[in-house]
Amino acid sequence: MTHAQHADPRHLGVLQNGHITTQLIAAAVRLGIHDRLGDDLVADRRLSELTGIELPLLRRFLPALVGLDLVEEAEPHRYRNTALGALLRRDTGSAYGHGLMAGGVYYEAWAGLDYSLRTGKSAFEHRLGESLWDRFASDEEVGAAYARTTRWNTQREMDEILAHYAFPETGVIADLGAGDGSLTAALLERHPGLRAIVMEQPAVIDHTRESLTERGFADRCEFVGGDIGAGVPAGADLYLMKSVLHHFTDDEVVNALRVCGAELTGRAKALVLERTFDTSDMLRSAIRDLTMLVLLGSRDREPEAYTELVEKAGLKVLVNEVGPNGLVVLEVGP
Repeated sequence: MTHAQHADPRHLGVLQNGHITTQLIAAAVRLGIHDRLGDDLVADRRLSELTGIELPLLRRFLPALVGLDLVEEAEPHRYRNTALGALLRRDTGSAYGHGLMAGGVYYEAWAGLDYSLRTGKSAFEHRLGESLWDRFASDEEVGAAYARTTRWNTQREMDEILAHYAFPETGVIADLGAGDGSLTAALLERHPGLRAIVMEQPAVIDHTRESLTERGFADRCEFVGGDIGAGVPAGADLYLMKSVLHHFTDDEVVNALRVCGAELTGRAKALVLERTFDTSDMLRSAIRDLTMLVLLGSRDREPEAYTELVEKAGLKVLVNEVGPNGLVVLEVGP
């Protein structure tokens, strides 16, 4: 009997219907379902009033969210968020941003995966007619969603990052490609003697400033809007690049490292934090890598590839570690 005769077509159907799941989540996010439920048990009639969805249509939609374990019908026609669904609330730090983008601009870009596989170029730019960064500049909602997504990602990785590197307790750090500033905030909270230079794309830097202001750290930060490849601020003791270089092609990585390296005077160093392929979860690793291809025409890399690019930029790797979950930690000096 062949392998095909053992196959379960129902499982294939689930895989092929992934687009439906993505849009169910995106619709719930855009319509504010999880925000309206909050921490309460809410009647569907009231939820209909709050969201503007006609009750008969809402009653067709909510069972799908129950099936995805995003909401619970705790009593007849009365719903509340599950722990999973609560992550999709608009609250800062939630998965709201990714839910919004996965069903929007990311969704459109992934429809061009075959183009990226044939050309090695960004499907996002091919299908949407502009780069990801340009879209952040032209669509404030998308830019804000991206900033929220970076917080979500950084919060999940924070303990591992702090365990793998002894960050300075005083001086100035420069967080290049800071997202919403979550890494900066964690370091400033842990080390009161630190100050920070925070750099992000011009389309995102206002969201970064807002985030660090909300957390009470803006007075210890200098905010710079710019492109790492064009220049970085002078005067830092440690230049951080977390989840930045995988956005770039090899040539762009070398250029960014050279630009950063020009500021490594005295005892200053650069710290590269990236993810490599996790052999314990190859699907997740492959999706991360293909996401970089689709969105930016770039890729994830093995640690050895980062080392080669550092050396090609005329710099030296001083520390090279890989954590158990694929976290790459490279300390770089002149």
